[in-house]
Amino acid sequence: MENSQSDLARAAQEAGVVGAGGAGFPTHVKLQATHINTVIANGAECEPLLANDQAVMTHCMGELLEGLDLVARALKAKRRVIAVKEKRSEILSHLRSRTGAQAAEIFALKNYYPAGDEQELVHEITGRTVPEAGIPPEVEVLIQNTETLVNLARAAQGKPVTRRVLTVAGEVAHPGVVDAPIGMTAQEVIEACGGLTCDRPVLYVGGPMMGEVKETLDVPVTKTTSGFFVLPWDNFLLQKRSIPMRHILRQAQSACTNCMQCTEVCPRFLLGHKLRPHKIMNAVTLGLSYQSGVIMESFLCMFCGMCEYACPLWLSPRRIYFEIRAGLMSRGIKFERTEKEYVTNPMRLFRRTSPERIMRRYELSQYYQKKPDLSIKKLETNRVSILTRHGSGSPAEPVIKEGERVAEGQLIGEIPAGKLGARIHASISGRVTYGGPDKIEIQA
Repeated sequence: MENSQSDLARAAQEAGVVGAGGAGFPTHVKLQATHINTVIANGAECEPLLANDQAVMTHCMGELLEGLDLVARALKAKRRVIAVKEKRSEILSHLRSRTGAQAAEIFALKNYYPAGDEQELVHEITGRTVPEAGIPPEVEVLIQNTETLVNLARAAQGKPVTRRVLTVAGEVAHPGVVDAPIGMTAQEVIEACGGLTCDRPVLYVGGPMMGEVKETLDVPVTKTTSGFFVLPWDNFLLQKRSIPMRHILRQAQSACTNCMQCTEVCPRFLLGHKLRPHKIMNAVTLGLSYQSGVIMESFLCMFCGMCEYACPLWLSPRRIYFEIRAGLMSRGIKFERTEKEYVTNPMRLFRRTSPERIMRRYELSQYYQKKPDLSIKKLETNRVSILTRHGSGSPAEPVIKEGERVAEGQLIGEIPAGKLGARIHASISGRVTYGGPDKIEIQA
């Protein structure tokens, strides 16, 4: 294919490529950015316990470099960077043996959480600060997850996204990294990894800091599923995350001392953004209606969970920010940015927290200390349930009917006209047994 910006964006759209490392923003829209000077391949693996980015960099380096080259040439970027934590010496050695200065520079990040956050990467690599409620292209930077770049390289060859590399960890007999068809259930994935090793398991989708607790193991793999993490029901992290919002608000009103420890470790605050978790706790106590400026700060939160980690009383500013922002967005309220210069906090480098400390506090060290197996185990299934919505945007509209036979890689869901979204494709060959607005089920 021609390597123009429009051609690459079209290939990404046709293949259904979305961001594999975050909220699943459609990549074809992201590739429409202009005035990009630096393209960064994000291999920082921000979340503790995940290892899929490491596995992708180990086994798919050729496609990763090809995807990075396609993006850099299409956007006419002068600088290409692969970001990896310095503690991963084997990965760094592998990268340096495969890349030359002409291909990409390797940037070794310090071992702290959340080193893989987009705005942290931009500041560390370029020295620039993304504006409040802004995105990296505003400072001439485009960031793509490593698996996203691999999917882009395949999209350029006409191959749609039908599979996902993810980590399986926790109370599983054989933790590791797998390559699973999109729509395969967590139950099947875990069984393929030797099954469960605890009674009353609880599934955590994603990493321990920003993941989501699920009530069932019947959860399908999506394009944004970075991991399935299984914990026993009485684990401290799960108990913390299951506290009802009503109780969280009462805790904030009765227990918060405004010690500011939550604010002092907030990554956005340390970058110079006006995000102050201790202020939202104070606003809850005094009455939200009198704290409109503080309420609007909810749009700046990245929900990394550092405020919860730092609080000596285990309060949850993040949960409160999430609820407030959801309420504001439901009423059509948007953040109004004011132009200003950002000054990083002089204590920023000294307030970083290592993943090891976080895992100890959440009683997850037993899982974190196990060195992950980076060999990618390819899984197969004879039944998939493919959600019509993968990440940001509107659900795809089914273009097939129940009873119809489809082939692996065939288009089964199209982006609604005039909407933000991503196409979906069949991950196995078989017969469509259900084709509703929420999901499409295929039986081999």
